[in-house]
Formats: sequence, structure tokens, C-alpha cells
Amino acid sequence: MHIPDIQRVIEIIAERKIEEAMEEGAFDNLPGAGKPLPMDEEWFVPPEMRPAIRLMKSAGVLPDWMERAREIERLRDECAQLWRIAEREYPRILTMGHERFQIWHAETWARIEGKMKRVNSLILAYNCTAPSTAMPLIPYGLEREYARFCEQFPWNESL
Repeated sequence: MHIPDIQRVIEIIAERKIEEAMEEGAFDNLPGAGKPLPMDEEWFVPPEMRPAIRLMKSAGVLPDWMERAREIERLRDECAQLWRIAEREYPRILTMGHERFQIWHAETWARIEGKMKRVNSLILAYNCTAPSTAMPLIPYGLEREYARFCEQFPWNESL
């Protein structure tokens, strides 16, 4: 004798009810139709911790790992801003001679690298303290970033 899987039976019934409701137009005029669902900021927090997180958030306090995530995002934006500044300065610096270019190159990279190192440090702390359900963050690969910096901002001998 075959005993049906009760979970599967419930899923089949639910799917049929949903299909019937769709055919009848029950979902046609819902508010927000065609728009993405709002993401719950605590989707990665285990359900039993969500009330505590919401309470802390309403009081203006976040867990350390969430504060770190915000700081990491802010510093990544600063890294991108430093890179954009370098892109604007680069053509002008090329006209000032090789010695001035070398100083600019070293100082600009040092500012960007310092920010990236700070991000990497915070990412290490974040990945060690965030709940296991949170997505781990990836640090900058400093050697790869320096190679990209040198490729984007080379000394042009033809000037």
C-alpha cells in the first residue's frame, strides 16, 4: 500500500488553489502590482533575533557587525571617490614631468591603499562577528588593485 507524502499533497492543493485564483483574476488589482517586493533589511538575521534587531534599530543602536557593514560601505564609496579624483587629475599630472608624476602616483596610491586596508580590516572583523546567515564580504585584493592602478595611470613617455 502506497502512503502519500502529506507535505507534497498540501503543496499540490496549494498550487491548484493559487492557479484557480489567478484564473479568476483575484491577484489582478493588488497594490504594488508589477513592482518589486520591498526587501526586509533583516532578511539575513535568524527569525528569533529579528525582534531584538528591530528594537535596537528603533532606538538608534545597531549590533557591531551591522555598524561595521555600514562603515565598510561608506569607506568603499570613499575608495571609489579617490579613484575618480585620480582619473580627473591624471591628464594634468602627466604634463608636469616625470618626477612630479612619480610623487603624485605614490601619494595617490598610498591614499587609496590606506582606505582599502581599513576596509579589509573591517571586513575581517565583520566576517568574524556577523551571523552565519549574513553574506560574507570580500576584501580588496591589494596586489590586484595596485596592478589595476598602475595600468590605468601609467607614465606616458611620449609627452
